[in-house]
Amino acid sequence: MEAHPDQEPALREILNDRTTRAHTRFAALYALLLRLRREERHAEYAATVRQHESEFGAEPYFHTFRAIVARTRGDLASLRSAVEYSRHAVAAMPVIPAVVHQLAAFWVEYLERLDAPERTRDLDEVERHVDRAISLSQGGVAHYFETKGRVLALRGEFEAARAAVAQAIELEPRTSRDFLRRLTQYQATRVRIDLMQERARWAQAHERFRTELSEFKAQQLQLLGLLAAVVAFIATAGNIASQSAGVEGVRLMLVASGAVGVVFGTFSLVNNSRIRRVAAAVVLGGALIGAGIFVPASWMS
Repeated sequence: MEAHPDQEPALREILNDRTTRAHTRFAALYALLLRLRREERHAEYAATVRQHESEFGAEPYFHTFRAIVARTRGDLASLRSAVEYSRHAVAAMPVIPAVVHQLAAFWVEYLERLDAPERTRDLDEVERHVDRAISLSQGGVAHYFETKGRVLALRGEFEAARAAVAQAIELEPRTSRDFLRRLTQYQATRVRIDLMQERARWAQAHERFRTELSEFKAQQLQLLGLLAAVVAFIATAGNIASQSAGVEGVRLMLVASGAVGVVFGTFSLVNNSRIRRVAAAVVLGGALIGAGIFVPASWMS
C-alpha cells in the first residue's frame, strides 16, 4: 500500500463491500487501521475498531486493535489494559514479530509511567519479548531497537540504550512515508535517555548527601556527648576534691572517670561508631573503675 499516495478511499471501499471475501475485507481493515495509527488519528481509529468489532472481533489480531485503543486513552489503568490485550494477542500469535513487539512496547511504556519502575522481573520479561521480536524479524525492523533502548534505559544502562537508538536510526528506511515521524520519535527517545541519566545522577548525589548528613549528625552528637562527659567529669572532680581528702578522694575520682569513659563508649555504640573505638573507651573506663576499687591504698600513697 505504500506505493499508493491516497490509499484510504480504496481501503474503505474494499472494507464496505460485503460481496468481497471476509479475509480480504479484514486485510483492508488492518491496513486502514495501520494508516490511521501512523497518522495519529486516534478518535477515528477507535471508532473504526468499534464499528467492525461485532464482525471481526473473533480474529486473533483484533486483540492488538483493542490494545491500541486502550493505550491511546492515556491513563495508567488503560495502559495496563493495553498490556493485557497484547498478552492475549501474543498467546494467540507467538511467532508474529509485530505482535510480540507491541506487548514489549506497551509494557515498557507502562513501566516508564510508574514512580518506581525498578522491577527486575518485569524488565527481564519485557527485554525477552523485544529480543524475540528482533530475532523473529531478523533484526530488520528499526523501531524494535528503539524499544530495546528504552528497556536498557530503565535498567540504567544508558550507553547501551543510546547505541540501540542509534541502530534504530540507521535501520529506518529513508524512503518510507513515516521516516520523518520515526526520526522525531527516535530523537525524543534520545532526549528521554539523557534526562533519565541526569535524574539517576541527581538521585545518587542526593543519596550521598543524605548519607553524609546522617554521618555529620552522628559526629555532632558524639562531640556533644563528649563535651557533656567532660563537663560532668570536671564538675564531679571538683565536688570530690572539695569533700574528700587523701586516698579515698583519688579512688572516687578514678571511679568517676571510668564511669564517664564507659558511658561515652556505650553512647558512641548507639551512634554507630567503630567497634574498636567503642571497645577502647569501655576497656579504659573499666580499668579506671577497677583501679579505683581494687588497687591497694599503699600503691596510691
